[in-house]
Amino acid sequence: MAVNGQDLLRMVASGQAGPWWLSGLRAACRAGAALYGAGAWLDRLAHERGGKKRLRLPGPLIGVGNLAVGGAGKTPLTLEIVRRLTRLGAPAAVMSRGYGRRSTAGVSWVWREGRLLADAHEAGDEPVLLARRLGVPVAVGADRHAVGLALLAHCPDCVLVADDLFQHHRLHRDLDIVALDASDPLGGGFVLPRGLLREPPTALARADALVLTKVAGPEQIERATRLVEPYLRPGAPLLACAYRVDSFCGPHGQTVAATQLRGRKAAAFCGLARPESFVRTLEGLGLGIAAFTTFADHHFFTADELRAVWRAAEKAGAQMIVCTEKDRARLIDQPPMTGPPLYSTVLDVDFGDDSPRLDVLLRGGLEQWAVAR
Repeated sequence: MAVNGQDLLRMVASGQAGPWWLSGLRAACRAGAALYGAGAWLDRLAHERGGKKRLRLPGPLIGVGNLAVGGAGKTPLTLEIVRRLTRLGAPAAVMSRGYGRRSTAGVSWVWREGRLLADAHEAGDEPVLLARRLGVPVAVGADRHAVGLALLAHCPDCVLVADDLFQHHRLHRDLDIVALDASDPLGGGFVLPRGLLREPPTALARADALVLTKVAGPEQIERATRLVEPYLRPGAPLLACAYRVDSFCGPHGQTVAATQLRGRKAAAFCGLARPESFVRTLEGLGLGIAAFTTFADHHFFTADELRAVWRAAEKAGAQMIVCTEKDRARLIDQPPMTGPPLYSTVLDVDFGDDSPRLDVLLRGGLEQWAVAR
């Protein structure tokens, strides 16, 4: 059986038994992890000690980051934070580096003045998803400082919300929030390439708040809390949220309640870091999965690949085809016009009892910026 790069990384990080060559690969990866960790430490130290200039934007900036690669759930969390800021009376805009984009433009606008201005090829799938769901200014670029200045020139009173900033030491944040997958909050405990961590767990002490994402129940919260509390900065809150799917986006863009599709036979496809979680979600909604096709995370689907998905669906007798909202943003080549209709999940966030604490956290970040002006 062929093993892709993502699967191999998770095999190495898991610590579980495997093929005869896996123990040797893990030993080599431990040496690589030492070098990777040293490089990350030196980069952070250079910014903290003034060797590299740290920039500050002329507006409040909230960073949403992660500690482990792949699947921490930053995008739904970013979406919820922007919605909360709007309800608190603070208009927001989204800035991103646009992971996976093929454009090399300095600053690319994704959404401005009520219009979508870029597709996933130009901007990356996550910024396009956020732009469609939120309808707020969204811009991407490798130089996050330049992106922030462009957004603030367009909407001077906006609060900037940026994804993937925790390891970006060049730019000052007024509030640093880190998303941790509740099922594996410390990514196996090792940095890349031995584990899934971009930095050692001790880096969590820099965060202003931690959010356990994709929580499956109170027992999982308790276990994850025990793991991360030793690294939590004194006074920094630890929040938890569940991700839920209550509706789908239908073939014509219409909203369809998840209850309306219960019992249907579906073929699914996705390009995610953790595709198995997508299947569990669909099965939990009462769909019968007749066929499932996986691709690499952030994969751009070709017309031939989409035709193959549709053929597999028809062969399995599926009544519908399902992908994630993020996958749908990457459907640059249109899917076949005939065959089962395409639906995509609409992911929302539920903070439950922690909902008021999230509002308090965001207000505190804005107050901190006002004091520092």
